[in-house]
Amino acid sequence: MSLRKIHISNSKARNTLINFKGFTPTSKAIKVDQNNKPVFSKKIIKGIANTSFEGLEKQYDNLDIMAEALIEGDPEINLEVTGQFLGQSPKVYINEDLNVVYRVNKIEKVFNPKGEFQEERNLKHQQANITDETPLKWSGKFFPIEKSFNKFVFVRTYQLFHDSGLTFDFLYNMSKELEDKKSFLLLGSGSKGTGPAIFQENGQSFRIFLEGRTKGNDYMLLMHLSNLEFKSLNNE
Repeated sequence: MSLRKIHISNSKARNTLINFKGFTPTSKAIKVDQNNKPVFSKKIIKGIANTSFEGLEKQYDNLDIMAEALIEGDPEINLEVTGQFLGQSPKVYINEDLNVVYRVNKIEKVFNPKGEFQEERNLKHQQANITDETPLKWSGKFFPIEKSFNKFVFVRTYQLFHDSGLTFDFLYNMSKELEDKKSFLLLGSGSKGTGPAIFQENGQSFRIFLEGRTKGNDYMLLMHLSNLEFKSLNNE
């Protein structure tokens, strides 16, 4: 995965552009087959639109007839396609008739903590802000690590990297400060550093929680992204 840039500041309000990329923890365990040869994951085609549940619904008059067809044969399997290896493929949208559509109006559905539908609204245009002239700020809001995993849902993690001696000191000191506090730090947009971070145009809004680790002269500074918080149903 190639490196990207993010503009951040530290606790002293000093800022710079920093490299980051996806973080994947390494493991010493490897998967092998019966011949001790490495095993790799592959994507395969499960089915096509016409053999999906929605596709079969359109082919039969009702669910009882469809159930009989499933018992008597295998209409849900396309033997010419099912099981083939899948390489790189583009994402497409389909309509209710299972045809590809080329113009899509995206909407946002809002639900309350109980999962009840509240409203439907058009998606707002969101400009990416991670490389803006104004950096994402060190908010000063800390969250104990042991409590954060029961409070927030972390959907993605990135690792920050230095590209010079100056950025090494910048990131190492941040990592050490966070490690000493045993806490995550909220890093964000806005004057107080509590606003959302948007990584790409019209992308999702995330809250960034920084975690620092050090070992001697080595450091690891991680950005944990969250877009969901656990809330008690009794505290609405």
